[in-house]
Amino acid sequence: MIDEWQQLSDEKLARIAQDGLQGQGAPVEAMRRLRVAIDTASVKSDTYSRRMLYLTIVLAVFTLVQVIAVGPEIVAVIESWFTH
Repeated sequence: MIDEWQQLSDEKLARIAQDGLQGQGAPVEAMRRLRVAIDTASVKSDTYSRRMLYLTIVLAVFTLVQVIAVGPEIVAVIESWFTH
C-alpha cells in the first residue's frame, strides 16, 4: 500500500486526503513529501548562504586592498585641506 501512495500525483493525493475515504495513508504521504521538499530546500539554502558569506569576505578583502592602495593619496588630500 505504501508504494501505491508514493506513485500518486500530488493533486490526486490531496483529493483523497480531503475526501477522507482512504484512511490516514494519503495525509501521511503528503506530509512525508512536504518534509522531503523542506529538507531539500534547507540544504540548498545553506549552500547559497555559505557562498554569499565567501563572496562577502572576498569583497571585503578587495575593498581593503583598494583602501591601502589609495591611503597615502587620501592622507595627502586631507593634509592639503588644513595647510591652506
